[in-house]
Amino acid sequence: MKKSNEQKGNMQPIRLENNINSISEVSVISQLQDVNTDLILSLCGKKLGSGSYRTVYEHNWDKRYVVKIEPNNTECNMAEFMLWSEVCGLCGDLAWVKDWFAPVLWMSPNGKILVMRRTQEKDKKERPRKVPDFFTDLKRENFGWIGNKFVCHDYGFIHKFIKYGSKMQKVRQDAWW
Repeated sequence: MKKSNEQKGNMQPIRLENNINSISEVSVISQLQDVNTDLILSLCGKKLGSGSYRTVYEHNWDKRYVVKIEPNNTECNMAEFMLWSEVCGLCGDLAWVKDWFAPVLWMSPNGKILVMRRTQEKDKKERPRKVPDFFTDLKRENFGWIGNKFVCHDYGFIHKFIKYGSKMQKVRQDAWW
């Protein structure tokens, strides 16, 4: 049995390629409503939540992951995929940065579907008082826990270009934490 990227310790995300032979074949398949329904129902489990641009579902095959569906062209999935692709390769003095992000496993060819590691809620007292300065959307709902790591799982609208410094910002406890 082949080991996954995560099992190998390599969290580089995978962007699925379209291996169907022709556009007409894609068209025929996509017009089969029962096939579309089967694909959606096979991948997406229980609805976990939704925001302005995406809906998040439990991954039906592996509960350690979530499926983010982006119906409009906001490119949040693409932004998360690209950012994780960049961050997971950081090493040396910047290796700490990747510990603040929920890993992306893969993204569909058009970016409408993204699979990301699922986070969990923990007691409010355990949340850190400071987070890296590069995070901009500091809402409680955007963060969670993977094991003992506190991470951001909604970074689709983070700065397009990040300067990874060690500067930390204080979290206003009354505002969102």
